[in-house]
Amino acid sequence: MKPFETSLLGRMELNNRIGIPAMCTYMAKGDGIANLHHIAHYETLAKGRPAFIVQEATAIAAEGYISDACLGIFTPRQREPLKDIVEVVHDYGVKLGIQLNHAGMKSKCAAHKVSAMDNADVHALTAEEIHRIVVNFEFAGKWAKELGYDFVEIHAAHGYLINQFLSPLTNQRTDLYGEDRTLLLKEIITGVRSTFEKDVIVRISAEEYEEDGLHIADMKDIVEAIESCGAAAISVSSGGLNKHPIQTYPMYQIPYARAIKQMTSLPVMGVGLITKEEEIETILAQEDCDYVLLGRKLLRDPYFLLSWQDAFGLLTEENIGECLYRGIHKHGE
Repeated sequence: MKPFETSLLGRMELNNRIGIPAMCTYMAKGDGIANLHHIAHYETLAKGRPAFIVQEATAIAAEGYISDACLGIFTPRQREPLKDIVEVVHDYGVKLGIQLNHAGMKSKCAAHKVSAMDNADVHALTAEEIHRIVVNFEFAGKWAKELGYDFVEIHAAHGYLINQFLSPLTNQRTDLYGEDRTLLLKEIITGVRSTFEKDVIVRISAEEYEEDGLHIADMKDIVEAIESCGAAAISVSSGGLNKHPIQTYPMYQIPYARAIKQMTSLPVMGVGLITKEEEIETILAQEDCDYVLLGRKLLRDPYFLLSWQDAFGLLTEENIGECLYRGIHKHGE
């Protein structure tokens, strides 16, 4: 079955083609420090044996948090419990990445909000301040390597800082960062790759759902920028700067992944209300994308993949241990 094929993503050997995207838990109790909730949460997801998990958006600087309940990586106290998350996920043979992020003007807790342009209480970053943020990403990549993460995902989607520089909705600068709206993204990818020294994935919003925003036809330049900087894969999502509700339905973002896949030779990840076995099989059989990301589905049913494997006789006690096997294996029922 294609969903359970082994594959090579960058330099990572993966056991199947199902991953878990970054999903904020908003459970940090201050100072961006992980706690027992985070360790238990990621261990539960890892027990279900996806190929990989992307740890929730993790701030690279104090002004970069989405909220004051989000994780950070820029202080020693923050990094210490992240080691435990890495170790517990690796105990189950699952790859773990960390999504590095700066929320920009979408921060709910920054004392001074920043973005590409001035706007009400938002400060337009100067070239020097932009350079400082790039350096913060570089240091975050260095720390991610030291902590043992298998890959880094750069968050360039959902209306956060990098997306704010990519989008014409929020970037009408007249300097280099306006002439080439991909410049910040390229500098960050290049910087993180230089310090992390392993695979870097980029998450993008391929559709902004606003007339003057980014649409799939505008993605070619962004995809080419990602490729040119040596990224290992592209994770395709949508939205973030939209002012109106998005109409969602099963697999609603897969057409964007399919379109991006036609623009690149890089592996592509697709996501978006995918909940059924037949949906996953169809997406992979049609080569709409190379990896399927299951978010809320695996929050509700973290052992979904194991039950699916068991139904086809692919699950063994040797692979998951006696206790979990007893609970999942149907014994011919």
